[in-house]
This record gives sequence, structure tokens and C-alpha cells, in this order.
Amino acid sequence: MKVKEHNERKSRHVVYVLRMSVIMLVIWIISFALNEIGIGKENILMLFIVGVLLVAYCTNGYQYGIIASCVGLMSFNYLFTEPLRTFSISNQNDVILLFFFLLTALISSNLTVRFQKQVQVARQNEQLAKRLSAEQERIRFAMEKEQMKSGLLRSISHDLRTPLTGIAGASSLIVESGGQLERDSIISLARDINDQAEWLIQLVENILNMTKIDSGKLNVEKKPEAVEDVISNAVARIQGRRQERVIETSVPEDVFMVPMDGNMIVQVLINLLDNAIKHTKENGRIRISVMQQDDMVWFTVEDDGSGINENVQDRLFEEFVTFRPVSQDAGKGIGLGLAICKAIVTAHGGSICGENREEGGARFRFSLSLK
Repeated sequence: MKVKEHNERKSRHVVYVLRMSVIMLVIWIISFALNEIGIGKENILMLFIVGVLLVAYCTNGYQYGIIASCVGLMSFNYLFTEPLRTFSISNQNDVILLFFFLLTALISSNLTVRFQKQVQVARQNEQLAKRLSAEQERIRFAMEKEQMKSGLLRSISHDLRTPLTGIAGASSLIVESGGQLERDSIISLARDINDQAEWLIQLVENILNMTKIDSGKLNVEKKPEAVEDVISNAVARIQGRRQERVIETSVPEDVFMVPMDGNMIVQVLINLLDNAIKHTKENGRIRISVMQQDDMVWFTVEDDGSGINENVQDRLFEEFVTFRPVSQDAGKGIGLGLAICKAIVTAHGGSICGENREEGGARFRFSLSLK
């Protein structure tokens, strides 16, 4: 390691010496040219000061500026003071001139080197600050991720416990009744078990989809699908959870084929419908409509419920964003539905947005390309 550092210092020294030599050679050539055209030696002396400053700027260390100052002084004395081509000085004014040249050159080179070192320190501090900032950001991200993971586990535990408790209670009641329950009661309990099981299936599907999205393994396999069939499939899947809500559909009369991954778009519609059910009261109205605009197809799901809370308006499609709605069923949910909708629609090359309706309720729209 020490040998390597020694070689690096030696290489830098050679480079700096070469730079100093080239600069001083250029200064000599220019000074000869200026002298030939009659420029006074006082002005030529300023050229040597500029050369010293360039040496100090292009190298790193006080010694190069000092050497350049001394070389410049001796060169000027030898080439431009009487008697020429000697190091003697016959004119007292030239002595004073050279003295102030040396003083100015040394001070200037010293200030230039100091300025360089300050710039270097400032750059090092900036790099250090960037590294610290990046480290702080990494730590903050890790903490947020850990908090998110903990919140997800708590939410999943709660959301799994609620339907599982209902399923266990209803099935246990059927088993323990020993056939004494009436048929209508058994059908009602079986319906409750089915509803809770469907909720669990959707929850697991959302978690699996989010896992695929986070790992970059969400593969979209597009093929022409009938819009009416996709909507009917989604409505049928949430049939047990609609609870007196009225769901209306409006689709083109002709068979409308759109390139899409049918299962994924069904999941998007299920999440939007489930979201609408949670935020509407019993006997509320939910409407699904489809329209074509240029080369895009727009799906709209709107309701007459409580609308979108202003506190989450800007974060609707982020993970784990949820708020307290109007219906009791709305307590279910870990805030993944809309985030999954956005990821799926984006993977299809479309866009999704949500807004409040002027007449009350919320409206969610997403687009799919016909190409």
C-alpha cells in the first residue's frame, strides 16, 4: 500500500514539473515576441506574473509556485534587464522592479494554492455530506420499510382473524346443532361462510399481486377479451358482498373486444367495486360504464357514497393508504387495492385516476389501449 502511494506521489510530481516547464516555456516564447514588437519590459514582467499564477493553479503545492517565481525572476533578469544575457543589474530601478515582482509572484502563488486547497476541502466536505445524506436516506428507508412491514403484518393478522372467526363460528354452530337448525338458518350460515371465504380469497390475491409487483414479476399476457364478459365476471365475484347495493352496468351493445389480461382487469374491477361498496350505505348505487375515446377504452366505476377523503386525495394509489368510511364492512382492508389497480393498469400501458363527483360520491376511471 505504501509503495503504491509513493508511486502515485512520484507520478503526480512528474506531471506537475512537466506542467510548470510547459507554462514557463510558453511565457518565454510570448515574452520574446512582445519584446520584438516593442512592448516595454514592465508589461513583459506582468506576463511572468501570469505565468507564476498559472503554475500555481495547474499544480498542487507551494513549492511549484516558489520555483516558478524564482525561475521567472532569473529569466527576466537574464533576458530583459541591462546588461542583457547576464545576471547583473546596472539599473537600480530594475532591482526594485524585480524585488516587487518576486514579492507579488510569491504572494499570488501562495493565495492561489490556498484557494485550491479550500476548494478541495469544500469538495471533500460536499462528497462527505452527500455520503452522509445517502446513508441517512438508506436508514430512513429501511426504518420506513420495517414500519410498513410491521403495519402490514398487523393489518393482515386483523383482517384474517375477523373472517376466520366468522367462518369458525358459523361452521361450529352448524356442526354442534346436530341437525336441529332449520334449513333457512343453515343456508344463511353457509352464505356467511361463503362471503367470508370470498373476502379471504380477495385479500390473499391482493397480497400475492403486490408481492409480484414489488419483485417485478407481474407479467401481463394480453389477448382480446369481451368487455361485457370481464365486467360480468367481476360483478359475479363480489355478489356476496354487495349487501343491498344496486350495481348498474353500461356497455356497448355490440361485442367489444379489448386486448388485456382478463384475470388482472377483473381484479382491478373487483378492487374498485369493493372500494365502492365499502364507502356507500345500504341501497346505495354503483355504476360501471365503458366508452371508447380515440384508441383508448375507458372503464368508469362511480358511486353515490361518502366520496374521497381530502386527506388521502393525493395518495390514493399508494400502498397502505386507507381511511375510515361509512359502512361497517369498510373496516376491512389494508390499503393495497388501489395500489394494485394502478400497478396493473400501468403494466397494461394505461392510466387510472380518482375524483369526487359533484353530485356526491366518488368516480374512478382507468384506460386500456386498443393497440
